[in-house]
Parts: sequence; structure tokens; C-alpha cells
Amino acid sequence: MRQAAGLAALLALVGGGAAAEVIAAACPGPGAADLLLLPEDRAAALAPPAGAVAVTGAYTGAEPRAEGRPKPVGVFLRDGATVSLELARMDGMLVIDAAGAATLATTRAVPSGGITFDLSDLAGRVAFAEAARAEGASAMQSHLLIRDGALDLRAVEGAPEARRRALMETPDGRLLLWESDGPSTLHEAAEAMRAAHAPAMALNLDMGSFDFCRRGLATGWRSCGFVTEETADRLSNALVISDDPACR
Repeated sequence: MRQAAGLAALLALVGGGAAAEVIAAACPGPGAADLLLLPEDRAAALAPPAGAVAVTGAYTGAEPRAEGRPKPVGVFLRDGATVSLELARMDGMLVIDAAGAATLATTRAVPSGGITFDLSDLAGRVAFAEAARAEGASAMQSHLLIRDGALDLRAVEGAPEARRRALMETPDGRLLLWESDGPSTLHEAAEAMRAAHAPAMALNLDMGSFDFCRRGLATGWRSCGFVTEETADRLSNALVISDDPACR
């Protein structure tokens, strides 16, 4: 991996002692990303195409959706179909259009079809869902760690430490899938990402016991996470990034 050793050393200094790396990078525009709903898209998540990396995206809630299927936390749409319009107490959104072009935004300015929507009230969420349906767009909600280049969270005394994974968007529109190599707080993780990559936006992704990660290879796939095929039934969704080394 290009400059992996140097990057890991830098992040060990700025990220509370936990080394980290970019495990996938996508160029701006079509084909960068896809958002899957599980179990409906289980097969696609378990066997990502060659060159792609599939990871857990949004958090999964304790309460199921229809037919007992796992339910993503917060606003979630898949290929224009509304899965949930329940706004969670998180300020970040990932939106992926029908061609696979992705962007990170705040819940008060979510783009779709050339218009931005404020999801803070139900009317705004319904209008966004209608625009997303017309565009065939997908969307998920999570915590923003970096917003407009600045940290979007404060250091909290006694904050839990864990391995972290996040999706960054650089000022030129590239997507960087970032993962720590050891435990850190969310604040330390955000500091490490900002110091090493200066992203415009960064969105936290679910991990912990929901740590699903598979890298597609020409000969099949390789696991890079904790969740196995046997335990994947707990997942409600997966995010797929089309890895292109030229975009790192």
C-alpha cells in the first residue's frame, strides 16, 4: 500500500497512539459508492466485486423493521425506496445518486436532484424522499466527525476507546475509507483524519461487534473485519466503495 508505513507512523503520533490507514479510495463522480440494504442485498455485500470494499455503514437499531429484518438507525433510503424517515440525533448524511456518485452533507442541507433539503422536520424528509425516489438515490445517516474541514465534536473526558472506521470526502470530492489500527476515542480519530488528510467532511461508520469488512478480489474476496457470513444476519446495511489506488 502506497506510503502505508509513513502514514501509520504519522497517525500514531496524532491519533492517541493508534496507527491508521486508508483502506479504500474512490475518485469523484459515478461508480464511487453503493449502499446496500440487508438481508435484501446480502449476496452483494458478502461478495463485493473485484477492487471494491464492503463495510458496515449506518448503525443498526434494536427494533426491527418489517418481517423482523434489521433496521438501520436514522434516515435510510435504498435506490430511491424509503426504508426509514426517522431522524436520529446525528447531523451527518451520505447521499449516493443512481450513478454511484457520492457526497457527505449535514442533515440540514442534503442534496438531491439539484435541490437541498432540511431534514430537521418531517415535511423536509418527505420532500427529500420524493426527490430521492425520482432520482433513484440512496442515503444513510450517521455522526459527522469533520464538517467543512473543522472537527464536529469535542474531546470528552473518559470517552470510550475502540477501533474506528469512517468515510471522508476531500475538498476535491474523493472518498477515503479510513480505519484505525487500534483503539481511540472518536475525537482522537477525527484529529488523526484531519491531520493526515484534511478532509472537507468525515462521517463515522458502525464498527465494534458490527465490524463487517470484505475486499473483493479477482479470485473471490478477503475478509478485513470481524463479522463472518454466519453472523452477518445482524447487519442492516453495507457501504461499498470502489477502490482506485490512483485516487489515494
